[in-house]
Amino acid sequence: MGYTRARVAEVLDLAPSVKMYILELSRPFGSQPGQYVMVWLPGVGEFPVSVAGEKGGALRLVVARKGRATGYMHERVAEGGYVFVRGPLGRGFRLDARKALLVGGGYGAAPLLYLAERLSGAGATVHAVLGFRSREHALLVEDFRRVAGEVWVATEDGSEGFKGTAVDLFERVFPGGGYDAVYTCGKELMMEKVVRRAVEAGVRVQASLERIIKCGVGVCGACALEPLGLRVCSDGPVFDGETLLSLEDFGRYWRDHSGRRVPLPP
Repeated sequence: MGYTRARVAEVLDLAPSVKMYILELSRPFGSQPGQYVMVWLPGVGEFPVSVAGEKGGALRLVVARKGRATGYMHERVAEGGYVFVRGPLGRGFRLDARKALLVGGGYGAAPLLYLAERLSGAGATVHAVLGFRSREHALLVEDFRRVAGEVWVATEDGSEGFKGTAVDLFERVFPGGGYDAVYTCGKELMMEKVVRRAVEAGVRVQASLERIIKCGVGVCGACALEPLGLRVCSDGPVFDGETLLSLEDFGRYWRDHSGRRVPLPP
């Protein structure tokens, strides 16, 4: 799969160390919610980013500053500049919900916004629980309110909405909600609790995993999950709850840049 040269049409500061980039594509990608693209900055590096939206040849990406390449993009890539993108890659969310609860944490809210837009457009009822460290770190909340019937916000310091974590708020909202599907994206320790609770309740659940992705096509094995050998880059990044709970790695381990299996960072 080749690269597409994309012009940066707009850059928005969403939260500390998190920016949104609107890219003008020369051809539509036809991406689905939950899929991702690889962003290549020549001479700097390449990194995966979940698609936060695509419409009319404009690709919306939310990039958190986490390393050299994303730091370069934050500091040096401005409106009018260019990046190279390949994708869309991976398997996205199944869009078969009638009443869905979306649970996002931090910049994990970004791919869920794209999902909320698609589900709402298909006639589904969409509710969202969004969790952040504080009001300063809250992002995309108003965008969710434009497409979701209910949006509840949790902040760990109580500076906006419910005081607590996204999981704490999810535990209040989920019982009795009548949801037939739960979708989640954010820190894996958060998702593990959400997935386990939904599976126990007999509600379909899907989660989007984050891993160090290098090739993006399932060849290098840098993102393999034990013991099934599933590749996050090509078999995921979205997996269903039953599959996730059968994995030793889910909520416990990931692989560092050398491919070594190490405890998941908190």
